[in-house]
Amino acid sequence: MLRLKAERAIVLDTRPSAQFGAGHVPASVHISLAGQYASWAARILGLDARIVIVGEDSDRVRESQMRLARVGMENIIGYLEDGVSGWTNAGYTLNSIPQIGVQDLAAMLADQATRPCVVDVREPLEISQGAIANSISIPLGQLAVRSGDLDRERSFVVHCQGGYRSAIATSLLRRDGLQQVANLVGGFDAWKAAGLPFVLPTASSPEATSSAA
Repeated sequence: MLRLKAERAIVLDTRPSAQFGAGHVPASVHISLAGQYASWAARILGLDARIVIVGEDSDRVRESQMRLARVGMENIIGYLEDGVSGWTNAGYTLNSIPQIGVQDLAAMLADQATRPCVVDVREPLEISQGAIANSISIPLGQLAVRSGDLDRERSFVVHCQGGYRSAIATSLLRRDGLQQVANLVGGFDAWKAAGLPFVLPTASSPEATSSAA
């Protein structure tokens, strides 16, 4: 695995987002099998990417490979034997990404000392239905080319509509060197369901500015 990583192979972690957040091979990319796995892998990694798969078990590793092949991604050069436990049993360390709830984020935003930058990776049509105030909009498909615009000294909480895309996004940001990154569990759906305030975009500005309940 270390040799393949040194040769610029992409470690693709296909486990559920909570498991990835709790512990993963450093610099791995996370795209869970639970969603539009293959289409996002093709869009983000490219059809010719050299991939090492990390899965929950051998059945899911095979499923991962099969679904990638269906979209033309066939350069699977290996898998992590015994998964993440095999990595730790060999004496290597894991990285983690915090998974925070909407009430935690609301408290953080209310405190200037802990206030993070909120990154919204949804599409513009989704954002038109409401957004967290002062969030930065970077659709997931654009994140790889726009992450350099983010201040690496800031802390970030990333969200999408339900949590799937934001988990992908946090792995990409961490891999790109941003260390203070967290994922919002449940995304904007959970934020809205909790009755927390959000804003709507105005006709004069793409930024959301008017309050809604």
